[in-house]
Amino acid sequence: MILGNDFGNYFYMTDQKETRYQGFFYADGKNYKDKLEVYKVIDKINFLNEGELAEIKNNFYEVEKIYKNGLSEKYFLPNGYNSLCLKTSKKAEAEIVLDVRLPYDSRSMGRFYEIEIEKDCAVIKFVKRRDQGEDGLGDKKEFSLYLAIKTDRGKYEKIGEFFSKYYQMDHERNSYPYDRFVYKALKIEFEKAVFSVSKTKNEAVEEAKKVFANFEKLNKKEEIDIRKKLKALEITDEEIKIANLCAQNSIRTMMVENNGKNGAYAGLPWFFQFWHRDEAVSLLQIYKINKDLAKEIILVQLGLIANEGQILKNRFYKLEQNELQSADALGWLANRIIKIDKEYKLPEDFKMEIIAGFERAALNLIQKRTEGELAASYKNETWMDSLGREKHCLEVQACRYNIYDLLHKFTGNDQYKIIKDDLKNKIIEKFYQDDTLKDCVNDDTIRPNVFITAYLMPNLLNKESWEKCFDKILPKLYLDWGGISSIDITSDKFIPKDTGENSASYHNGNSWYWINNLTALVLYKLNAHKYSSCINGIMEAGTNEILYMGIAGHHSEESSAEKQISSNCQAQLWSAAMYLEVFEEMIK
Repeated sequence: MILGNDFGNYFYMTDQKETRYQGFFYADGKNYKDKLEVYKVIDKINFLNEGELAEIKNNFYEVEKIYKNGLSEKYFLPNGYNSLCLKTSKKAEAEIVLDVRLPYDSRSMGRFYEIEIEKDCAVIKFVKRRDQGEDGLGDKKEFSLYLAIKTDRGKYEKIGEFFSKYYQMDHERNSYPYDRFVYKALKIEFEKAVFSVSKTKNEAVEEAKKVFANFEKLNKKEEIDIRKKLKALEITDEEIKIANLCAQNSIRTMMVENNGKNGAYAGLPWFFQFWHRDEAVSLLQIYKINKDLAKEIILVQLGLIANEGQILKNRFYKLEQNELQSADALGWLANRIIKIDKEYKLPEDFKMEIIAGFERAALNLIQKRTEGELAASYKNETWMDSLGREKHCLEVQACRYNIYDLLHKFTGNDQYKIIKDDLKNKIIEKFYQDDTLKDCVNDDTIRPNVFITAYLMPNLLNKESWEKCFDKILPKLYLDWGGISSIDITSDKFIPKDTGENSASYHNGNSWYWINNLTALVLYKLNAHKYSSCINGIMEAGTNEILYMGIAGHHSEESSAEKQISSNCQAQLWSAAMYLEVFEEMIK
C-alpha cells in the first residue's frame, strides 16, 4: 500500500516481499538547492504481536491493516505536515527500524544515529558523513535529519543496533544491493503514535506534538478532503467504478506542492521526480483535480525549454549542454493544452503566456531540430529511452505537429497551418508504406508508437486507412491477456519475460499500461464495435491490475508480455491517467 500527501511525503508498505524502497519518505522543499530533496527515513515499523494478516483496507485518506488476532493498524499522512500517523485498535509493541539516506544511495559507511528519550517524545538524530574508505574523499558532513516520535503511552526502549536485512523483491527484479545493514533504533509501546521529520530538532519535536494533539481532527479533515476531490463514475459496474476512484486517488497521491517545488511524481516508490513527458501525458487528469497546479506545470515546463526548443527530461536538471532532453514532452504538452482549452476555456492572458513559450520553442525547433521538414531527435530522447531510436521517429513527428497545431489555433496565423500541413504530407511520404506506418524513417519494426501517433494525430490517415493499418499490426502486438507488446512478438528482438531493473525487455517485449490504455482509447474512437474484443481485453486487464495486483489501488508501469504481472514502478502516474481517460470517453 502507498499513502502520500501534498508535500510529497509518502509511506510504502509491502506485504511479504520487502524492498529497500519501502518505508516512510520525507520530501524536503525548504532547502536552498531549488529542488525537492527526498530522503528515506523509516524502513519498517515492525510490530511484535501482529499475527496473521486478514485484510487490508485502502480508504484513500488512510490505510487499515486488520489481523486475525483482532489487532488493526490505521496509517495516514496529514497534508501540510512531514508526519506519519499511526493508530492501533489495542495496545501494541513495535520496533522502529530506520535507514536514513537518499533513496538511491546504497553506501553503508558514515551513518551515525543518536537516540534521546525526552519527557514528551523520543528523538533520533541522524548524520551522514563521507567515508574515506568508501568515497575516496575526506571526512565531511553531507546532511543531518531528526525524527521525533510521540506516543500516547510514552514508553520508549532504546535498542540502537545495526543488523543485516534481505530484500527479496529487489533480488527478484535484479535491483542491487539485495541486502543492507539497517538500524533498529528503539521499541515503543502505544495505541497512537506520530513520527515527524525535519532538518532541525525543534521543528521535528514541535510538529510531532502538534500533530499528536490534533490527531483525530487531522484524520477527519483528510477524509472530508478526499471525498471532495474524487468523483465516482455514474455506472453500474462496481469494479470499474472503484478502479476509477483508485486511479484518481493514485494521481492525487503523486501531486506535490511543497514550498514552490510543485509538480507530479512520475511514479512511486522510486520515480519521485517530476518528469516532463509523464506530467504532460497526465495533465488532463491533474487539471481535473487541481487546476492551479496544472497551470503551474504548464508555465514551469515552458520556462524550461532548452536552446534547441525541447524540454529537459527532468524538472531539476540544469539548462546546460548535453543534458538529457525529451523529444516528445512539448508535443504532449501542446496536445493537453488544446484539449483543456476546448473543455474549460483557458483565460486569454494565460493563453498569451502559452503562445510566447511555444513560439520561442517552435523557432528553435525549426532551426535546430528539423531535417527535411521532419522533426529530428537524438538517442534516448523518446519515451522508448532504453533503445537507440534517433533521427526521425514516428510519434515525435506527431508531437511536433501538435506544437504547430496549438500555435495555429491560438494565434490564427496561417503560417503555422502551412507548416503543419507540410509536416503531415512529409510524414505520409516518408513513413506510410504497405498500409502501415514505419517506426522510424529507416526502421519498419512494428511497435505501438503507431497508436500514439493515431492518438495525437488522428487526421494523419482516414478511417479506412487507419483500420487497414491496425488490422496489420494488432496481431503482431496484442497479447492474449489483454496487453500490447512494445515490439512485434514475432521479432527476434522480442523478450517475453520482464528483465527487472535490467532494461533489456523494457521496450522489446514489456507491455506498458499507459500504452495499453491509450491503444484501447484509439481503437474505441475509431471503431468500437470492430475492435471490441481488444478494447474489452485491455480494460479488463487494467482494472484487474489496479484492484488485485501490484500495490492495491494503483496502476503499475509495465508487465511481462508472456503473462500479466505488475512490474517495475508499482504506481505510475501516466498509467492511471490514461486509464481514466478511456472511461471518460466511453461514458460521454
